[in-house]
Amino acid sequence: MRENRVAIWRACWVLCVLIMVFCSSAQAAEWKLIAEGSRGEGWVNQLVIHPTNANTLIAATEGAGVLVSEDGGSTWAAKNEGLTEAAEGTVSGYHVRCLTIDSTRPGVMYLGMAAFGVFKTDDDGATWKPMNERLGDTFTKVMAIHPDKPDIVYLGTDGGGMYRYKISSPEWEEIIEGMKNTYIRALVIDPKNPNVMYVGTNSAISKTTNGGDSWAPAGNGLTSRYDLCLAMDPKNTNVLYTGTDGAGLFKTEDGGENWVAVGGEIWMTKSTADEFAVPGEELQPAPLVSSVVVNPVNTDIVYAGNPSGVFRSADAGQTWEQINAGLSNTEVKSLTVTSAAPVTVYAGTADGKLFAYTEE
Repeated sequence: MRENRVAIWRACWVLCVLIMVFCSSAQAAEWKLIAEGSRGEGWVNQLVIHPTNANTLIAATEGAGVLVSEDGGSTWAAKNEGLTEAAEGTVSGYHVRCLTIDSTRPGVMYLGMAAFGVFKTDDDGATWKPMNERLGDTFTKVMAIHPDKPDIVYLGTDGGGMYRYKISSPEWEEIIEGMKNTYIRALVIDPKNPNVMYVGTNSAISKTTNGGDSWAPAGNGLTSRYDLCLAMDPKNTNVLYTGTDGAGLFKTEDGGENWVAVGGEIWMTKSTADEFAVPGEELQPAPLVSSVVVNPVNTDIVYAGNPSGVFRSADAGQTWEQINAGLSNTEVKSLTVTSAAPVTVYAGTADGKLFAYTEE
């Protein structure tokens, strides 16, 4: 009898130890503030991680322009030489909406501004030059470089549709054939077949299989016309997630043929996007997801953000948990994830702060 009691006691002790270890590891993973922001530095629209040095972070911000950190976020420096500065009261400053870096020549970067088109640097951001042939002062939204042909750049605009730029013929070419809406919100390129691209618009998803020469609807099952963000599973590129304003998060497993809602009502929040507000009417709470990224090491792990904070799924979107520990502001504007272990997620918030969350 005594031996049985000892065995039970030992089993209970082991169980308690395991519970404490699990709890301590769960508590250890929390957000850490790495950039304070200020009244003159708006939120991060997009954060780009240097392709060969993960400690170098390049932020496209709303008001402060391009901010670069070479020490993992401890210190930041502005690199706005040559950019056009807005000077109209509350919208003054450098409003950079999107940024992309050439992985084969990391000194080469392209960025898009709120109202002044596209700029390029060949010297790590020390100086920028406009490249707006046939583009004009366009309101840009998203950019991407062809993964196999870095001399091709794609641009999605806010009301002007999609454009393609080739260094061999230095001017922007409009590529909107078959596109149902020209307000582009998100863009992803299939790294395994770069002829395949998806864009999120103010009217569901469009897809191309010929590098942008033509587009077709790919939004069967979506119940919101506003698609704010897109993320692709890098291991299975037929799997994508899209966040919407009004219907939450959706997932496809067949390359956009069919979409299903995931997460349900956990995304319920009041939208903070003025562009979706009706003048004179207060916005009502609705399921909203403004950013989503996939963990590239373990693609079952997905992160999504909205004005309520950040949510994490460990089973490819079936179930979710909120991970706001350490966030001083839960209104998340952007999410970025590193490409190698240990995987770190960066969250930019509405008050200009940048936070980092590392998977244990």
